[in-house]
Amino acid sequence: MKYLAMVVLNPNISKRKIDFIQGGIVTLFEQKSKVKKTYFLGRKKLEYPVKNYTEGYHLKFDIECNEKKISQIKDILKSNSNVIFNFIVNNEVEKNTLPILKKVRNPFKTTPIVKYMENNTSSQKIYMLISKNLKLPFAESNILAISEDINRIFEVAVKKLQEYIYVKGFHTIKELKNMRDIENELKKYWKVQFTLGDNINVGQELLIQEKIMI
Repeated sequence: MKYLAMVVLNPNISKRKIDFIQGGIVTLFEQKSKVKKTYFLGRKKLEYPVKNYTEGYHLKFDIECNEKKISQIKDILKSNSNVIFNFIVNNEVEKNTLPILKKVRNPFKTTPIVKYMENNTSSQKIYMLISKNLKLPFAESNILAISEDINRIFEVAVKKLQEYIYVKGFHTIKELKNMRDIENELKKYWKVQFTLGDNINVGQELLIQEKIMI
């Protein structure tokens, strides 16, 4: 089965040691699974503090693995003093693609977000805020935030929306009149698309995906 693994390293690790530590983690995955791709995403600010850290070096892995070995990998990563956070999610397309427009029931239409989360709090779900280039659909997507709390995801999303609109000069592809309309669009469909000025070749997409923890 296909999995997506995210590993966050202690930000205090010296740069000269990162390659060595990353190599050790890659070796771990190769012992327990088949590593398809490895991404070093650099030092990024965490959405909320983890073990008193507000930043960390992010590593991402696309792997193929037997489900029984996932717990073994998690235990080894958890015992690694250089790792401050990790998660592994099923990355099978048919299981993880959020059917944004075909959802049987959209909780944001009839139920406030907070109430929705109170009734559906589950450690099995995570939410990912993803940014990607519309004109380069096969380019690497950038994971901006990960949380079990969708309210936190929307907080980060609103900040990114303001950055895109007011700082970078993007405009929504779908005509929306103000920031509130844009926020409502994201909450309704979990997806907003942008274009930079009049340049149709520079497009951006901000979307939220719901995934199931292993």
